[in-house]
Amino acid sequence: MKFFNSSRLRERKEGLELLNELLKEKVKCNVIHYSCESFVTNHGRTPRVTSICVMNLRTAQTKSFSIHLQAQITGLDFNNLTDSEYDDLEKEMLNDFSSFVSQNGTHKWIHWNMRDSNYGFEAINNRIKILKGTTFQIPDDFKYDFPRILGRIYTYGYEKNKPSGRLLNLANRNNISTVNAMTGKEEADAFDNKEYLKLHMSTLRKVDIIESIIHRVENQELKVNAKKKHIYGLTFNGIIAIIRETPWLLLIMSIIGYLIGSALEPIVQNLFGTNG
Repeated sequence: MKFFNSSRLRERKEGLELLNELLKEKVKCNVIHYSCESFVTNHGRTPRVTSICVMNLRTAQTKSFSIHLQAQITGLDFNNLTDSEYDDLEKEMLNDFSSFVSQNGTHKWIHWNMRDSNYGFEAINNRIKILKGTTFQIPDDFKYDFPRILGRIYTYGYEKNKPSGRLLNLANRNNISTVNAMTGKEEADAFDNKEYLKLHMSTLRKVDIIESIIHRVENQELKVNAKKKHIYGLTFNGIIAIIRETPWLLLIMSIIGYLIGSALEPIVQNLFGTNG
């Protein structure tokens, strides 16, 4: 009976249901991404945050919080900040972000791997606590890790990690612009070199990329690294799903069904005619 059952299709259905939760009320969905100090080379310290960008999924309006912008508001040279100046600017920036979160308390937050104390909402809050700022609260069921949704829909082999990470690799596969977007290693180097504007531009671009990926999934246009036999599974139900979601296959099967029906019709008529 395994041929008729499909755990793969059940997992795919779960992913599509999560996607639909977001798409049914886009105006209350925020796409978020941020850049920070490398958590590999910071000797165990909570990474300093450099830039946070939030895009509304319906309007595409983007709100930015960054050291680069905060320095300009304060009148400091963002290319030559001391550690003390950076901490002060970061505290103000993160307080502004916390205020923004509280103003959007009913919104869902779509992110890319922001899951833990190294990189994620917890890491940002930990940094705020260190700076004695105002923390924010987002319920876990309001956070949507989009790579995990993609994994459910397309299998977790939907994209490779090398050479540029899944996000940028997936963007390149789908001809989504990666101009100004940097790899994790490049962002770490940019932080060390105090190139905060570059980090800000990279964060902005990555929010755009995530939004473009969501749009392609919604329209069933996303190209992935996984083959259809893995996405749907080699079961009877999986094969039917492949046919239903592949226009040219559906057309061919419809034609074949029509031809078979036409060929069998006189035989059936003759059979029932004889019996009558």
